[in-house]
Amino acid sequence: MAIAELEVQSRSALGKSAVKKMRTEGLVPAVLYGEEVEPTPLAVNEHTLNRFFEKYGQSMLVSLASGDNNKDEERLAVVKDVQYHPVTGRVSHLDFYSIRIGVPIEVEVPLSFEGKAEGIAKGGLLQPIRRSLEIRCLPREIPEMLKIDVSALDIGDAIHVNDLDIAGIEFVSPVNFTIVTVQAPKAEAEPEAEEVEVGEEAAEEVAEEAEE
Repeated sequence: MAIAELEVQSRSALGKSAVKKMRTEGLVPAVLYGEEVEPTPLAVNEHTLNRFFEKYGQSMLVSLASGDNNKDEERLAVVKDVQYHPVTGRVSHLDFYSIRIGVPIEVEVPLSFEGKAEGIAKGGLLQPIRRSLEIRCLPREIPEMLKIDVSALDIGDAIHVNDLDIAGIEFVSPVNFTIVTVQAPKAEAEPEAEEVEVGEEAAEEVAEEAEE
């Protein structure tokens, strides 16, 4: 995986009032942490961050660049967590996890379902159960997404985590997790039978009235 650079700022002001002021200035509070790394408060320009996510997504290796960065020391990280405002949907906080190139890490990677399942031609419905999976691998082996071929799935078939075998990647998610399945088509209503039942009920009512 390639490394994308993201400009960040160090910040010393902490607390709710400081964070609120940052957001009014168009900055998103963030923190960098990891093994043998002291938690470091950061700030990211919201517009820059949105463009970064639009271009690279959230599974990219990130080189954190700032004016006070040591030019001889590259700060590499992955996006570990993104929090969104419940009303506006804007990014409200960001967690970066510091990494070392030669040490495996755990990350969550989105899934992409490819191909047309055989069961769809028979009226089945492709039903994704999971949209992402947690994996463990070396930082440079992190895929932007995991491609899952569903073309062989018939009605009632499913793909589980233990069906996947991708070189260099270990799955952290439980092996029995269902990823995607093809559901049988829903049974259609039988209006003719319903009309017959209604007709029979009406006939019985007429017969009862005649007997009276």
